Amino acid sequence: NISMTVGGNLTAGPLFLITENQGGHLGTGGNMTLDVSGDITTQGDANFQIFNNDNGSGPGTIDLDATINVTAANISTGVDSFGSSLDGLINNATGSIGGDAIVNVDVTNDITAQGPANFTIDNSNGGSIGGTTNGNTFFQILNNLSGDVSPSIGNDATVFVSGANILTSGQLAFGVENNGGSIGGDAILDVTAGSNITGANTFFQILNSSGTIAGDATIEVFTTNLSVDGLNVNIDNSNGVIGGNATVDMNVSGSATVTNDATFDILGSDGAAAAAINFNGGSYDAGGTFLALIDGNGTITFNNASAHADVLKVGALGTNGVLNIGGGTLSADTTLELYASGSNGQLNFVSNVTLGGNGAKILAANSVKIFDSVVVTIGGSNPADVYTNNANYTGFGGNGSTTGTFAGAGANDPQPLSNAPPFGPSSPAPAPTPVASSSNITSSGKGGGKAIGTAINISSSDQLLSLLDGAALGPGGKITIPGSKIASNWRNSTRLNAASLLRRDRGAAEFRTGSSLSVRRLPQ
Repeated sequence: NISMTVGGNLTAGPLFLITENQGGHLGTGGNMTLDVSGDITTQGDANFQIFNNDNGSGPGTIDLDATINVTAANISTGVDSFGSSLDGLINNATGSIGGDAIVNVDVTNDITAQGPANFTIDNSNGGSIGGTTNGNTFFQILNNLSGDVSPSIGNDATVFVSGANILTSGQLAFGVENNGGSIGGDAILDVTAGSNITGANTFFQILNSSGTIAGDATIEVFTTNLSVDGLNVNIDNSNGVIGGNATVDMNVSGSATVTNDATFDILGSDGAAAAAINFNGGSYDAGGTFLALIDGNGTITFNNASAHADVLKVGALGTNGVLNIGGGTLSADTTLELYASGSNGQLNFVSNVTLGGNGAKILAANSVKIFDSVVVTIGGSNPADVYTNNANYTGFGGNGSTTGTFAGAGANDPQPLSNAPPFGPSSPAPAPTPVASSSNITSSGKGGGKAIGTAINISSSDQLLSLLDGAALGPGGKITIPGSKIASNWRNSTRLNAASLLRRDRGAAEFRTGSSLSVRRLPQ
């Protein structure tokens, strides 16, 4: 065991606390505790690591628990010539931990990392953890299939983060990866910031592709304000099994500002007992696309929550998908789509709401219901387009089964649901357009020279992935891009991109599998 207690502040260049049990056997011990009453401040790395993997002499074995406990008022890491990082790592790849694997970081105030920050339990490559895995802050649990060996976690896999602020200038990744693995209990991400969550691209993800979670898969985010470059909140259960419910709860009491796209989705929802995405309060503003999606059965609910984006798309697309809108304002500059397009799909307006912005507004569901005395105000100058087989409201072509109605610009008389446009890509690429010879692209990248025919304008990597998903290999190895894309293709590209970005955040931890020399990042 390693145990340190500091009565005041702890200041260092780099800071390393390391236990190496590669190929060894610990009947008891292997635990690490750092208790600092004041602040932990470093000019370089701050690494807290337990290696219980195979470094060439066989996998490590710890009969009881493997625990990292760090307590401080604040943690702040700087940047040295090697970039520096903040890491809490239990590397149990191929190893065996008989009890619990726990990374617990208890910070009274702020965690500020100038470099990458990753708190990770790596149980890949056939690792085995007998008990619970639990974490606190910027955290990932990796329990992925490697070869033919499926790793297992006996009970819950929990990421628990709590602090006054969660601040970083880089990416934030909170995730449980169980691709091909098994979790005997629940998979839980519980992230709470009393004031602010700030970062670049930020991910809250439970990835269970071809995996098994015996209990629930739950993502809960609590914060006053959130300000990030990009946001992906995702439960991916593609070809997986979740014995309980798959649930995403967003609890923002103030504002959530996303510079680019914001995505909230549950994929493979029919592989869970039930699925739900809940926006409880708050105001969301996305500079690109705001997408909320359940690809199978499930319910999406806005509880007095507002959202604005250039493109706003919300879809509960399963046979029995339900979309509940209760209060707030949903607005889009270009396109607003609210879909519950399954054969029993329901779009319910349960309290007064405004659908704002000057863009097109499309409502598509088997049943569109405006509850009694509820008013749906349509902003802008154009009425909303409604596609439904059951127009359960009064006026504007409704059947009068409720007293609820549209106001503002109103709505066009409903058309059959079968006439609704597809719930397509969140950022559709424009059709190919000819390029004038004076601006053709040449092999040198400069104007003039040999023309290359038509051009496809792509404004984001999501668009490129979406196009390549549907590409066909033709004669001579040429790729043919179809003129349109189906919904499943673009959803897959979004999912794969999100997963790969979460894995990319692992980079700082993955190279720390050899020895303490690699941890210290000696010059190459």
